[in-house]
Amino acid sequence: MSRISVTPWFRLRVGFAVGVLVLLALELTGHRPWPVLVLQVLLIAGIVITSALDFRDLRARRAAEKSH
Repeated sequence: MSRISVTPWFRLRVGFAVGVLVLLALELTGHRPWPVLVLQVLLIAGIVITSALDFRDLRARRAAEKSH
């Protein structure tokens, strides 16, 4: 069984996801000022960007393994 490799951006993406969940909990309490929404959008964008970077890193690793 192969071990799943953690890419450099994984921990940052997890942090972004935790931040989104914390802000969602804040919204559910009734507080919904515009800075909360802006911060959520930025964190979600961070998740998308780090996912793309992880995908790029994994493709590069696979290409390197095939060339050897």
